[in-house]
Amino acid sequence: MAMELFVLSDKQLNSVVEWQAAIDGEGYPIRLAGNEPIESLKGFLRAQLRDTKTGFECNVWPAGVFMREMSGVNFGHEWKYVLAFRWGGNLSQVPAVWMAATAYAKATNGVVFNEEEGKIRSATDAQTVVGDIEREMPEMEALLRDLKST
Repeated sequence: MAMELFVLSDKQLNSVVEWQAAIDGEGYPIRLAGNEPIESLKGFLRAQLRDTKTGFECNVWPAGVFMREMSGVNFGHEWKYVLAFRWGGNLSQVPAVWMAATAYAKATNGVVFNEEEGKIRSATDAQTVVGDIEREMPEMEALLRDLKST
């Protein structure tokens, strides 16, 4: 099952390099691969979370179309940009996506929208989610190891 997360903003970063600088500014242990312009992102974006190779799909979507399709959601105002994240079942993708999305939202004064929860979070609230995920990861990894060994 694919999971999705979206950053809505009125500003767009110029490149993956600028995005990486925002991630570094947050102190997140994730490295994005590449240096392409943000507007050309389409498909899988390789990343490394600490010592683990990971990544996620990352695409720029038309904001107006996205918000019309989500007509039941009050986004507060008409955002100009949407950066969409999609990932699958790899556990390392969860913190990687949340860290990348949170840093992007903070750098662009945007918000993070989790469609599954139907929640819109400020960058500050998304930072709390990142902290929660980081605290829960060891327990989740242990649970997966136990499931694999049975």
